[in-house]
Amino acid sequence: MLGTTFGFVVFLGFLLFAVNVAVGLYARSTATAIVFDQARQLAQRGAVCPTTATEQAVVGRLNAWWRQTRVAATCDGEVAVVRVDASSSRSLLPAALLRPTRLAEFHRTFTVRIEAPR
Repeated sequence: MLGTTFGFVVFLGFLLFAVNVAVGLYARSTATAIVFDQARQLAQRGAVCPTTATEQAVVGRLNAWWRQTRVAATCDGEVAVVRVDASSSRSLLPAALLRPTRLAEFHRTFTVRIEAPR
């Protein structure tokens, strides 16, 4: 009976870890798509480069899952760059397990070339 209980608890621990990883991968994938979409839209505007609006749009869309979101958007006429650093406070795992593994952090930089029709 004790062995079965211990095995069940270990199984639940692995299941919890697997669910946390799956949800984290989904959140990262969605955040990556959001940031890339905003970088692409920023590059499509060409000479008009509203970096503040882009930064606010990214933060507004990412704050549902990611906390402490820092966004920097720049344009130099050739490329549009959007850099995002965020951390998540939402997790199924205890914070002591997340810190050493950096599972709760998100860092992305997208560089999109600005193209103008000739």
